[in-house]
Amino acid sequence: MLNDKKILTILTILLVLFVGFLIFKLVLVDRLIKGHEEFLANLPESSEPELKTPLIQASDPALGVKQPQVTIVAFESFSCPYCTQMEIVLKEFLNKYPEKVKIIWKDFISSLNQTGFRAAIAARCAQSQGKFWEFHDALYANQSGLSDSFYKETAISLGLDQSRFNQCFENQETLALVENDFNEGVALAIDGTPYLFINNERWSGLATLEDLEKFIK
Repeated sequence: MLNDKKILTILTILLVLFVGFLIFKLVLVDRLIKGHEEFLANLPESSEPELKTPLIQASDPALGVKQPQVTIVAFESFSCPYCTQMEIVLKEFLNKYPEKVKIIWKDFISSLNQTGFRAAIAARCAQSQGKFWEFHDALYANQSGLSDSFYKETAISLGLDQSRFNQCFENQETLALVENDFNEGVALAIDGTPYLFINNERWSGLATLEDLEKFIK
């Protein structure tokens, strides 16, 4: 009889400990779930861009009229083959509606792509001497042959001050302009080039002349 009581007591104690362990585990799991939910609730929404529309700066290269009906902000890269096609369409659009259109250039190129990155720096050095668009056209016309020597040769052919251009390019004096554009594009959640803002309406990828003309009509 005594042994039975001891066994019953031991079983009761074990049962209490087991139930207590289960309760402790449930409480702990509940706290972990609540903590995880609070953590997720406080996370920033990565899909939401930090900026809604581009920041138009006085330093942005631009073509067209001052008070346009259609403003296109183009985030592009000189090493992007699709951007070459996009530039042909943009130029055609501007030539067809010269009194209604304005095109603004933004560099969207990471320093990881050194070819496109150095081309952007060189183009901005040409901009400092008033020849951005001429340099821009030369880069796209020779996209397969972009190199430091080509940039310097192009500067000579465009009649730029060679020593001034070389100093600007070699010292990367226009680095901030290129980096600021790229950071702006990241804040806008741009995921590739070409990427347009047409009257602040987003357009990812290539657009045709007909696509652009819808904003005129």
